[in-house]
Amino acid sequence: MNRVLQEILRSRTVTDGREVLPLHSEMGEAEGKVITRVFGSVTPDTSIEVGLAYRISALYACEALAANGKPSRYVVIDPDQGGAWRGIGLENLRRAGYGRFVDFYEEKSEIALPGLLANGARIQAAIIDGWHTFDHALVDFFFINKMLEPQGIVILDDTEWPAIRRLSDHKLTYPAYELFMTSSNEEISAGVATTVSGNPRCMAFRKIAPDDRPWDWYVEF
Repeated sequence: MNRVLQEILRSRTVTDGREVLPLHSEMGEAEGKVITRVFGSVTPDTSIEVGLAYRISALYACEALAANGKPSRYVVIDPDQGGAWRGIGLENLRRAGYGRFVDFYEEKSEIALPGLLANGARIQAAIIDGWHTFDHALVDFFFINKMLEPQGIVILDDTEWPAIRRLSDHKLTYPAYELFMTSSNEEISAGVATTVSGNPRCMAFRKIAPDDRPWDWYVEF
């Protein structure tokens, strides 16, 4: 494990260089295992994370990218990184030696994601951990789905929150997706899981085919 990530998890603190602050709102070790498995499995050329904060998840993701041993672009979107989060997430990535991967957008995801799509971005992995209302998370997924290539994987964090769990339920109805794994389960056999037991904090969904639903498609969820 990268020494910066290891020290943050050990001390449960982060710093902006002037003040030491308690770590909070992070993806824990169980969620880190999901990220490591996903990014190691997909070995993405380009990936996206919505929401940076102090960004433990980005450290896990970039550690996996470094282990993949090839050039990769990690797009990070966070409108509050320079405000409420004091730039700590970006500084943690720099201190860990992962700045070479990061392409940072300090703007709202509903602005950044359509721009990336319009510019022809294609991605193989994504983490959605931004604004946690159902409609906003659905908008994030809508644009990521447009950019995500078949066999790519998208991770939803905080799926124990009611709004995000409903989005997970919705995604399980998509014929182009299957549940890949959760933070409370081992990897799930392809095509088996259409419902989720328990209340995992993190779920990963694999896109198994192009999203070619008809214009009037709808399934109850």
